[in-house]
Amino acid sequence: MTSLTIILVTSAISLFAMLALIKFAPRWHLLDHPGGRKDHAASTPVVGGLAVAVTLLLSLAWMMPANALAMAVAVILLMALGVTDDIHEVAPLPKFIAQSCAGLVMIYFGHVELRNVGNLVGRGDIGFWVLAVPMTLFATIGVINAINMADGMDGHSGIIILVALLAYAFVARESGLWDQYKTLLALVGAMTIFLFFNLRMPWANRAAVFLGDSGSMLLGFLLAWFAIDLSSGISSGLSSDLMASKNIGVMTRTFPPICALWVLVIPLCDCVSLMLRRKKAGKSPFVADRQHLHHFLQARGLSVVQANLLILAASIVCAGIGVGGWKLGVPQPVLFAIFVALFVGYHKFMSDYFRVRDVMTIAMK
Repeated sequence: MTSLTIILVTSAISLFAMLALIKFAPRWHLLDHPGGRKDHAASTPVVGGLAVAVTLLLSLAWMMPANALAMAVAVILLMALGVTDDIHEVAPLPKFIAQSCAGLVMIYFGHVELRNVGNLVGRGDIGFWVLAVPMTLFATIGVINAINMADGMDGHSGIIILVALLAYAFVARESGLWDQYKTLLALVGAMTIFLFFNLRMPWANRAAVFLGDSGSMLLGFLLAWFAIDLSSGISSGLSSDLMASKNIGVMTRTFPPICALWVLVIPLCDCVSLMLRRKKAGKSPFVADRQHLHHFLQARGLSVVQANLLILAASIVCAGIGVGGWKLGVPQPVLFAIFVALFVGYHKFMSDYFRVRDVMTIAMK
């Protein structure tokens, strides 16, 4: 089975799923209607994530990677929550509970657990020990919500997700983790088709489909899964006999967690900075506003296409730092120091920009 075969087959599955789901979206009330903070001009199907999920589930049944069942259970759980949220908005607490349940499936049945964050300060790996499970859940829910917050402009989150999937697929291939590689290629095929419907094209001035909360939660969860799996891997609590009985490969993970973090640095920085700014302003971190990165880019006069090209370039650069730093053996403390400097600079810049903008807005009234 070649890489091209996987991408072509999964792209075809995704295309048929997308076309079918778009047709049934109005009947199932899976439409995002304009109004309020939403800038789109017409009611748009929110079935992009559902099409990706269908493609992934069929791909898991076709390729049968070692953790196929665990991933399928987690995907179905998140899609049930996401589709419900797309039809009738779900409160934050049930979302966190469902996301935590999916994370527990990943940990205890997929054997994917974040046991340390690597050698960030030059004094050896920083381990979590008994806190491994709650820290894994914290990281997973964090990535889910970072991707969900990034899904606010046609093509924006899809570009970030596709670049991250390609970066992780390269890492899986170089690490000899073939089950992960094939699954990531299936997701690449599905996301490529989604972007064809979601990006603004010369023949389409608006998106034909959105990911929906179901899609952003699903893709955020899967990115967290692979970021942890490629850098931390199989739980060390598993015996070699158990791993052999489950057909789980015993490959050495050399991809540091800080490098996996660099692949997702744009949505993570935007999410954390935004929540800190909301908290400082006395607002709930989960109350929506118009201070995201894509709002800033549009406020500076960039069109949606221009903003997406900039995000594409930035995503490639950041993923390149993570993957390149790993391949070139850049010390983890150096990558961590640059990451902290980037976040501090980004947070200060965005805080100053929106504070000045708000002051000017009040003064003009």
